[in-house]
Amino acid sequence: MLDVRTVFDRLETRCPRLGGTVPFDYCRKTANGLPCAKSLLCWEMMFPVREYMAKVLTEGEWRTVFEQPPRPRLEVILEAANQAEVNRK
Repeated sequence: MLDVRTVFDRLETRCPRLGGTVPFDYCRKTANGLPCAKSLLCWEMMFPVREYMAKVLTEGEWRTVFEQPPRPRLEVILEAANQAEVNRK
């Protein structure tokens, strides 16, 4: 039986965050089991990703992933630098 959640998992596209090719299953569960916030934009030319996400996500999950304002870039950079410092010690 075909699982609607995994039907597109083997498709690949370039990830603007990672700078390389990734399969859809990575994007589908990269954020603590939820999709990457950029997945609608990255996959819209490959398949009807918006409709797919609407079917597999709850309303709360949709809001959490796609309706939150993006974090400021400087905040993300500083957080990564702090985490690197912690990991270095």
